[in-house]
Amino acid sequence: MKAKYQEEKNTIIRELIAIGVPENQAEIVGDCFAVADAWGVTSHGIRILPSHIDRVKRGGYNLNPSLNIVRQTVAFAVVDGDNSFGPVSADFCMHLAMKKAKKVGIYQVFCRNNNTMGPAFYYPLKAAEEGLIGILFSNSPAQMAPFGGKEKMLGTNPFSAVIPVPGGDPIIIDMATSVVAKSKFKEYKEAGKPLPAGWALDVDGKPTTDPDEGMKGLVLPMAGFKGYGIAMLIDILSGLVSGASFLDKVGRFYTEDNACMNVGFCCIVIDPKVVLGEEYEQIINEYVASVRNSEKSGNDPICMPGDDRLAFYKSGE
Repeated sequence: MKAKYQEEKNTIIRELIAIGVPENQAEIVGDCFAVADAWGVTSHGIRILPSHIDRVKRGGYNLNPSLNIVRQTVAFAVVDGDNSFGPVSADFCMHLAMKKAKKVGIYQVFCRNNNTMGPAFYYPLKAAEEGLIGILFSNSPAQMAPFGGKEKMLGTNPFSAVIPVPGGDPIIIDMATSVVAKSKFKEYKEAGKPLPAGWALDVDGKPTTDPDEGMKGLVLPMAGFKGYGIAMLIDILSGLVSGASFLDKVGRFYTEDNACMNVGFCCIVIDPKVVLGEEYEQIINEYVASVRNSEKSGNDPICMPGDDRLAFYKSGE
């Protein structure tokens, strides 16, 4: 797995440098995409590199961004992503939050003028590797309607949290607020299968299982009204409060213009040993053991969030 990851990362870096992307930025993007593939999140790996290369060639990214802190206190910072690669600005924000959290226990960074960041779990995973709890919220282009509506107003707004378990595997929570990624509709169409009920609405806001109608229409939020509420919360925290775009004003990636998408990020990092104390290591391991060893309903083992990602990563596929 390590050799495959490094080979893919090096390929991405070479291709980006060849079109004028500075080496330090190519390193971040290459690592981000290669890690996505290594953990089985192939929708956000090297397969999307050609689209990013096309955007670079069209002048859609600022390759010399000034990632300025425009407002800062002991509790939070606001950063301007300056139309950089999404992974570049998100990486900057997460590392800023990590640095501050080690001193004060918890720190939050808001960021505006960003582009799509790729796999959400990548950034909190970096925090967890240093014993920190990492959390990331991001809004995204509108694909969902308000409850009872038919107009695209909210993105599928992903969030991720990675919780370190010293001596064990981290707990990885990573999801969009839609019931499924809209890209799944195309997979069902190509397979000649109807969509499962509860996945999509057509352009008139009516339930549909037709993949074509779903692609033209709307994806539904996870857990109904609850998912709708979480999507709105993320939109407000990461978009509105950061000074980025929100609701249906968030720009789309696949456009012919060179405008920044103005996606908003919100990074939160907690140092559990500052907040709780050195006993965190023992307590979190006891927590995981209690869940793992709880009574099973069948023959399958008890699962923790992220087990599927970890299994793929460890398999070396």
